[in-house]
Amino acid sequence: MIGIYTNSFIKFLQDNLGDVKIKTNNIVIPCPWCETSGKDKNHYHLYISLQIPMFHCFKANCPKKSGNIASLIRKIGTNADPDKFIDQDIINQKKQEPKKTSKLKKLIIPELNENRFKLKSLYIKKRLGFNVEIHSIKGLIFDIDKFIDINQNNILFNETIFKLRDYLQNNFVGFTTENTGIIFFRNIDSTSEFKHFKAKLQDSKFTDYYKLNGLDFNSNRVVLAEGIFDIYSEYIFDTLKLRNKIKIYASVLSSNYMSLIKSIAFNENIYRLDISILSDRDVSIDYYKKLKYYNNHIINNLTVYYNKSKYGKDFNDFPLIPERFII
Repeated sequence: MIGIYTNSFIKFLQDNLGDVKIKTNNIVIPCPWCETSGKDKNHYHLYISLQIPMFHCFKANCPKKSGNIASLIRKIGTNADPDKFIDQDIINQKKQEPKKTSKLKKLIIPELNENRFKLKSLYIKKRLGFNVEIHSIKGLIFDIDKFIDINQNNILFNETIFKLRDYLQNNFVGFTTENTGIIFFRNIDSTSEFKHFKAKLQDSKFTDYYKLNGLDFNSNRVVLAEGIFDIYSEYIFDTLKLRNKIKIYASVLSSNYMSLIKSIAFNENIYRLDISILSDRDVSIDYYKKLKYYNNHIINNLTVYYNKSKYGKDFNDFPLIPERFII
């Protein structure tokens, strides 16, 4: 058995389509709708779930895109019975298993009090421009003590947060991510060596991220960056003149773009991404070449921007002089 499928299903696919690859969660095969040329390739685009009898093709302009296993078998052009390839006992067992709740607990964000936290407010305005409306910033927390108090009955806070509680309250601002899975703290003292701190609040199915909505809901264009201030600065000042074409801006809160891209594809239902990355200067272009190579089934095109100003490390440092690389 491979997932819910019998071994004969793998042989059936090999006999009719050739190359078959077994991944952790999927079977990967040539798509019989859009990859029929027979040319040798390093990768294919049709993914069959090992958990449910469904498939999805990630190749752009595929006429089919997704469906159930029965429709795939019909397309291959055989009279094979789909039921003989699937272990119905496993399917029935999964149906009877109590569903694990995937709904994340809602967090309460304290009201921002700029008068009480003047230094924190000043820090945000310096980072994002003095015309920014503080109360419009998603998931922003000044009063970290209150945030912990009003949420600790629902959230199991990281022990380190309690150890650092007074220090965080006095010196940091916090941001919660899109699915409230992570809280990210930034030190308002730019001279401190302890600049930031990240802690998990609750488990989420995919990598969580900080998100801003762009102005084109129907677009497949996304802007990605390591830091929250990077995407906020680009959203506010629109240095690259892309804002009217972007669906979302997302911050990974690290350099793990690989997991972020997969998370966005599934969470946002964008299966062929046009990606612009606002890169820190210390990340090499070779990293992004590998990123595109290993995610070519969901990346349509990838453009990387560096801030080539000698005064700036990333896209929240000014003056900003973008340098573009098409991968």
